[in-house]
Amino acid sequence: MTEKIYEVTLETASGQTRTVTVPSPTDVQAGDAARPLMQQDESILAINQLADAAGHDVDAGPPKTQAEELAPVTPGVASISTDNGEQNNG
Repeated sequence: MTEKIYEVTLETASGQTRTVTVPSPTDVQAGDAARPLMQQDESILAINQLADAAGHDVDAGPPKTQAEELAPVTPGVASISTDNGEQNNG
């Protein structure tokens, strides 16, 4: 998938809004990309793909993949037992 540029509108509990611009392959993942930029009381009000992405500065990097999000809690290949019952340490 190609990266697109999205404008994500955030709203506070008091009704104030602001927008952040993020790269993302899909609109759903644009919300994930905006999450690190959100304050505690903010929620996503709207996600809109920018038709002309050229020349837009982005406020955050692309969203993490599922593998990147699970990496801190998933030991991966290093924990797979070998045939002799010993743990493989890389």
